[in-house]
Order: sequence, then C-alpha cells, then structure tokens
Amino acid sequence: MAESAENQLSELLELNNKILKEKDYDIVLSQILSYAQKISQSDGIFTYILNDDNFFSLEVTRIESLNIKKIGSDNISLYATIYLPELKNKPIKSMAESCAYNKEILNSANVFSAIDYDNKLFKRFETDLNYTVVSCLSLPIINRKGHVIAVIQFINAKDNYGKIISYNQEMQKQLQSITSLAGITIENRQLRASYNQLLESFIEVLARAIDAKSPYTGAHCQRVPVIARMLATAAVQQTTGPLKNFEMSRDDWYALNIASWLHDCGKITTPEYIVDKATKLETIYNRIHEIRDRFEILRRDAHIDYLKKRLANAESKEELQKEFIGKVKQLEDDFSFIARCNTGDTEVTEADILRLEKLTDIKFVRYFDRTLGLSWSEKENIKDMKAYKNPGYESLLQNRPDLISKGYNYGELYNLEIPKGTINKEEREKINEHIVVTIDMLKAIHFPKELSKVVEYAGAHHERVDGKGYPNGLTGAQMSVPAKIMAIADIFEALTASDRPYKEPKKLSEVLSIMKDMKNSGHIDPDLYHVFIENEIYKEYAEQYISPSQIDEVRPEDYF
Repeated sequence: MAESAENQLSELLELNNKILKEKDYDIVLSQILSYAQKISQSDGIFTYILNDDNFFSLEVTRIESLNIKKIGSDNISLYATIYLPELKNKPIKSMAESCAYNKEILNSANVFSAIDYDNKLFKRFETDLNYTVVSCLSLPIINRKGHVIAVIQFINAKDNYGKIISYNQEMQKQLQSITSLAGITIENRQLRASYNQLLESFIEVLARAIDAKSPYTGAHCQRVPVIARMLATAAVQQTTGPLKNFEMSRDDWYALNIASWLHDCGKITTPEYIVDKATKLETIYNRIHEIRDRFEILRRDAHIDYLKKRLANAESKEELQKEFIGKVKQLEDDFSFIARCNTGDTEVTEADILRLEKLTDIKFVRYFDRTLGLSWSEKENIKDMKAYKNPGYESLLQNRPDLISKGYNYGELYNLEIPKGTINKEEREKINEHIVVTIDMLKAIHFPKELSKVVEYAGAHHERVDGKGYPNGLTGAQMSVPAKIMAIADIFEALTASDRPYKEPKKLSEVLSIMKDMKNSGHIDPDLYHVFIENEIYKEYAEQYISPSQIDEVRPEDYF
C-alpha cells in the first residue's frame, strides 16, 4: 500500500540523516535509489552514468520480482557502453540515451507503443526472462553546471493491488525531488574521484621526479608502495599473534598508499652527488683520478731521479734499477690501497687509517697557480692566496681548508677514512635531513581529514623500534603499525635494488640475513618481520620486481 505523506516525510528525514553520516557515496546512492523505488512502488530501476569522458554506461540494474541486482561491469552484457557524441548519428536511440542526449524527461505508459525508441534492452528481458516492461519514467540527472551526469529509469510502477500502472505527474515530481539527491551524490562522487585522481597524479609525478633525479634510485618511490601494500594486507589477515586485532579502515589504506608514494619527497632537496655517491672521493666526479695523477707525477719523478743518478754514475746500473723498481712497486701498492679504501666495499680499519695518514707525508712539487680557473665562491674559501699562487710542496692526500665549503667537507683524507660505506658525517646529516624536509613538505599540504595520517606514516620510515632512529627517535610503542610497515618496505626495496652505484646487487638470501640482523638489533619491528617472512612477501615481490640473477634458494625457517 502507498505510504502516507507523514510516513514518507519521516523516512525522507531518516534517509537525509544517513546521507549526512555515510562517507561511502555508493552506499548513499543505493539508499536513495531504494527509497525512490519504494515510494513509487516501481518493480525495477536502471541507473546510467555519464562519466567525465562522455562515456554512457549502465551501472545499476534492479528488478525486484526477478530478484536481479547487477552493479558495475556486470551490466555490460545488458548494455554496451557508448560514447555519447556518437548518439548524434544514431537513427533510433533508447529512451535512456534520448533522455541523456536531449536532457528531457520521458514518461511512457507503454514503452512498446513508443515506436520512436530503441527498446532492445527491454525486449531482451521479455525474450530471455519472460519479463515485460510496460511503464517507464526516464529522468535526466543534471549537475550544478547544467551537464547531464546520469539517467535514472523507473519501470513498472504498481498500484496497491500489484497492477502495473503509469507514472502520474504527482509521482513524477516526487521522483524528481528524490533523484535530485541522487544527482548531488553522483556529482560529489565524481568530484571526489576527480580530486583523488588529481592528487594521485600530482603525487605520482613528484615521486617519478625524485626517482628521475638520480639514474640510480630507479623506481624506489614506485616500488615501496607495492611492498607496503603486500605487508599491510598480510598483517590485517593475521588471526593469531600480536597483530590478530590489527585492522585498517578505508582511510588508513588510502593514507598508507599516499604516504608510501611521498615518503622520500624531501630528497628533492638532497644533492645528486650525495644520493649517487658511489665512492668516497666522488662529488660531481670521482676524484680518485686526481690522486692517480699525483702518483703518475711521483713515478715520473722517480724515473727522472733514476736517470740523473745513471748519468752521474752514482751507483751501479743494477742497484739503480733495483731502487727504481722498488719505488714503482711501492707506489703501485700504495695507490691500490688508496683505491680500495675509496670504494667503501670493505671496512676501513685503524691500521688502514694510520697508513693513509702516513701516505699524507709524501710530497710532490706543484708549479702552477692553484687559483687560476676558480669561481669567485671557490676563491672565497682560500685563506692564504699567496701560498696557492706560488710553487710549493703539496701532500699526496690533501685536507686543504678550501675543501671545506657550504657545510660539506671534501677533504680527500677525511673522506678516505670513512669507516663504512661512502658517505661522510656531513653528507649523512644531509641525507637524514630529507626526512625533516619530507615532514615539513607534507605538513604544508592541507590534506583532508581522511589523509591526516600521511605525515605520520611517511615521516617515520627511518625510525627504529629501539628508539635510535631519526628524526624523532621514536620507539616501537610510539609508532603505529602502518608507520612500522613503511620502515620495512623502504629497507627491503633499498636492499634488493640492483641499480645502486655504491653496492653490488645482493642475493635474496643476503637481503633476508641483513633484515634478520636488523630485527634482532632493534631496527625493525619483529612482529611485522615475522609476518613478512611467514607469508613469503619477499618471494612474491621478488618474482615480479627483482632480477632473476638475485633470486636464490631461501628457506623461511632460516630467517626467523
């Protein structure tokens, strides 16, 4: 039976409250359509959506008496998506197509008596399901800019006795009012989708720019989201253990995705030579060549000294040759040692440092003016200009004052004495600074409420669960699970990357051994690490993104 106006008003107010509280536009739209179908006592409803690209498609099909409810792509078998401008040349259009194309309301008491329309869809129901569409009301849904964004068709209105009747003018006005709510919902959904696409496109462009800044960082910003999503999915699915109650809302998933794309956005301020620093003496180029040239000078000096002594008959030829060969061998050995220290592959010991400092005592004569060809800023760093102009003795390895500039120490001996890796103290601080820059950049973006956790997730990927990380020294108890997921994702991608100039590609077993040590030393969260190994996330990722040459045999039980 038809409801009273009082009951309808009550239900409409209740629906309005649901609309205001519900965040999911699809649920809101479904509730509005259900209410419209109910008050009009329509047996069926078709909802067509016109997207921003002008493609017109059937999104929702609901027929109560047949218990049919199709959503999204399930409707393709009923109605093929069409490009709206193509309708111009279509001789006979369906009612829904005409409604959208001409922005007109179509109200038919008997659709098959309307010979000017293509009723192929309705005929298919009659042929395949023995269901006859009689009355049909097609309403165009128009947005605030005057563009059609949808068409809603109501079919087979029924009276209180179940008999199919036409849609009278009063009912048409009621449905127009109710579907206007659907129009607002559809428009908001499209605006939200456009906003998300814009935000995600901007984020992707920024992430790709960071990756493109260095030829060696590859697709780091693009791959960390993949690992983060895999690990988060596995963590949510835990039914036992410390993470059994861990859950993520739709907003949490979205925030994690955005954060994982933006986690390194601060690197846009990090100098390329630091990001790409493959050897200790590298700045814009590898300065080992300067030192090699000095060895060439020393060798040439040794050869000249040998020839002078031969001419002076200072000693026998054999003794002089032996002396010369010994000097050359020592020079070759010393240069090989310096070259080894430069690569950063092995740890520099105290004994190595003593040898480097002893080599500094070796001198060669510089005859040419060191100040020629310098920029004004380089000259500002020179304290004793006269000493640089006049010929003089210089050390084989140098820590000159002018090699300290703009907060960086380019001293050769200083850099060669780096114990591990290729990055010195000042460069490490600059690299660490990218996290602070990332946090500042993300705080400057006015994210919507549902993305309020982006800063937290992205800014914690270099924190450690033992509180020794940076920039805030957070402990595991102070970090959320998604933030700790970010840390593991960042580490695993960096360790498995095959394009870093400062390290050779590591085998998967080597990577997992390092991560096991990091788990044991309080670097990464042990519970998430356990999920990472137990669910073989490393294997799933490796099969898609890691070079086959890096994938070796791994037994999960060896890495718990």
